[in-house]
Amino acid sequence: MKRLLPLLLALTLPMPLAASHYWNGVDVCEANRQTLPPGLAPERLPEPRSQGARLLQAYCTQCHNLPGPDRHTAAEWHDLTGRMYLLMEVSHRFGGLHGKAEHMQPEEKASLLAYLGRHSRPAPSGEPGNPWPALGPFLLLAGVGLARWWRVGHRRSVPCATP
Repeated sequence: MKRLLPLLLALTLPMPLAASHYWNGVDVCEANRQTLPPGLAPERLPEPRSQGARLLQAYCTQCHNLPGPDRHTAAEWHDLTGRMYLLMEVSHRFGGLHGKAEHMQPEEKASLLAYLGRHSRPAPSGEPGNPWPALGPFLLLAGVGLARWWRVGHRRSVPCATP
């Protein structure tokens, strides 16, 4: 059993991958063609010389083709970029299928997300939009009411001083 344990560990530990699109003899890009963006020429991006376009070209093409900002709605971009930032961070620290990726700074993330939001595909009418503008006043009033309730409730529970 003691000799079998190192062999099992060696077989189950993740192996480092070279920076290529092939893994275990499979072209990953070909296998995932339906989920990868088709690719766009950089000069066809909206505002091609803007910081957002430059960030999109610099970071997003580390692992896949250059996506067009109108590929997703603003809400979809918000969710998708969150996952991509995490993948970039993991790949930067540990390496990944395409090698070691550079990760983004917080101000770059904000700039890229703003660019994608400005040029995103409009949300379909059946798709819910951003709920925060409607929920903001409700949450504020609920918070004020909760604070008043808490303050009034604690005043009553304070015992009176007896002489």
